[in-house]
Amino acid sequence: MTSGSFNLPGGVEDILSDRALELENLRRSLIDYYSQKGFSLVYPSIIEFADAIGGEVNSELKKRAYTFSDDSSSSEIAIRPDISQQIARIDQTNNSEKVKKYCYAGEVIKKRKDSFAKSILAIKSGIEIFGSENSEQEVIDLLIESLKISGLTKACLSMGRTEILDEIIINETLSDSKERELREITSNKSESNLIDWSEENKLSNNAIEKIIILMQCYGDSKCLDEVSNFSKLAKDSVDSLKKITENIAHENIHFDMTDFPGFNYHQGLVFSAHVENFGFAIANGGQYSYQKIKGEKRSAIGFDIDLISLLNIQENLK
Repeated sequence: MTSGSFNLPGGVEDILSDRALELENLRRSLIDYYSQKGFSLVYPSIIEFADAIGGEVNSELKKRAYTFSDDSSSSEIAIRPDISQQIARIDQTNNSEKVKKYCYAGEVIKKRKDSFAKSILAIKSGIEIFGSENSEQEVIDLLIESLKISGLTKACLSMGRTEILDEIIINETLSDSKERELREITSNKSESNLIDWSEENKLSNNAIEKIIILMQCYGDSKCLDEVSNFSKLAKDSVDSLKKITENIAHENIHFDMTDFPGFNYHQGLVFSAHVENFGFAIANGGQYSYQKIKGEKRSAIGFDIDLISLLNIQENLK
C-alpha cells in the first residue's frame, strides 16, 4: 500500500472527534425541532437511477451528479446531488391529496459548478411541505428559527420571486438552452454580458430594459416599486413578497429579484440565508411543483441548510 492510498479525493473531508460531535448535535437539534413541528423524518437512498435525477425540468441537476454503471442491471446510477427531489419522489409514491410534511438530514455529493467551489460534499438538513398553497410564512419562520437553533441570530435573509423574470422570458423566442444561458447571465448580474448576449440572440429592447431593472433590484424594498410596474403579475408578486416580510420577526432581510438559489426547479418564492463576510449561502429554499401520476401538479415548498458550512462559520465567529 502506497502512502497516497491514505489520501482522500479533492473536495471531501473526514469529520472527526469534537467536530463530528458538534455536527451530530446540530443535526439532532434541527431534526428534533422539525419533528416537534409535525414533520415526518425520512432518510432517502443516497443513490438513484440517473434518469430520475432532474428530469426534463432541470438538466443542470443531472449534469452535476456523479454517475456509475450498475453491472447487475446495466443501468446508470447517480449519487444524489440534491435531496428535495428525492422527497418529491417519496411524496409521489404515497399518492396522497393531503398536506404532507417531511424532514431529513443526509449527505449530497455534486460536481463543482466552477473552479471557485472547494467542496463537492455537503451534509444537508431540511424540510419539505407538499399539497399546501399557503405555507410560505410557515416555512420562512421555520428557517429563521432553524438558524437561531444553529446559533446564527444575525444571518441575512434574501428573498425574491421567479415569476417576473419568467414572464419576461416567455415573451421572447428562445430555445431551452438559450433560456438557461439568459437566466445564468441574469443571476450573475452582469449588464455588459447581458447586452453582448442580447445583440447576438436578438433579445427585445423591452426585455433588456426590464432585466436590467431586475438585476439592479437588490437591497431594501424601495427597488420593488419600479419592478411592480412591469405588469399585473409583477405587481401581485411584489405584493406577495411585501406581505410575507411584514410578518417576519427578523431584522436583517433584503430583496434580490435575480438571485435564484440552489438548482433551477424553483417556481415562485425563492430565498436564501447568508452570513456577513462569508461568500456563500448557508441555506436555500423556495417553491416548486411536480407532476403527479395522473398528470396534475402538486405544489411544494421547502429549504435545506448546509450543516458543514454552519460549523465552519461558527468556528470562524468564535
